[in-house]
Amino acid sequence: MENEIRMVLLDAGHGGMINGVYQTAGKRSPVWADGSQYFEGVGNRLIRDELAKMLKRAGVRYKYVNEGQKDISLRQRVNIANAYARKYGISKTLFISIHSDAFSKPSAHGWSCFTSIGQTKSDIYATDLYKETLELFPDERFRKGLGDGDPDKEAKFTVLTRTVCPAILSENFFMTNERECKEILMTKCGRRQIAKAHFNMIMNFQR
Repeated sequence: MENEIRMVLLDAGHGGMINGVYQTAGKRSPVWADGSQYFEGVGNRLIRDELAKMLKRAGVRYKYVNEGQKDISLRQRVNIANAYARKYGISKTLFISIHSDAFSKPSAHGWSCFTSIGQTKSDIYATDLYKETLELFPDERFRKGLGDGDPDKEAKFTVLTRTVCPAILSENFFMTNERECKEILMTKCGRRQIAKAHFNMIMNFQR
């Protein structure tokens, strides 16, 4: 299979929590009326860990790009990812950076996926991830890119442009939208569904 994935590199965006201290400035939801709050880096790790469990059960090889809770730099993430990609095969490795979105207006909502600019091998995986996420979240909004006919958005994010292997970055709903935050991102079921969409995409490229 030309686009077979033999190694999955999992990057949980931003930092986690160390001794009750969130490691990344910003990157969190408002404090909701019930006193709850979502910390993106913490949630990204929970989604990543769910996905890792699924991959392990399926016998798919994966590596964490950022172990632990520290918010390591983008350069460090890229260097770690590239070292793994060169070891396991650049064309057969897929880098996935897991995030959730935010905006100043709480009405902003939806799901999206980014690749680097232009037609690349990454577009194939992003398009399939759109399909799998739509199947699991049929009633949600999907924010698509414009111009080249693919559903993915394009950006010059460091983890997309400096990685040597195919790379995608998923923005899994808006933590600044109360419904999406509390009903999807802050629930185990919602996070598992997000992980499942990524898992299903990966399995579509297994022999």
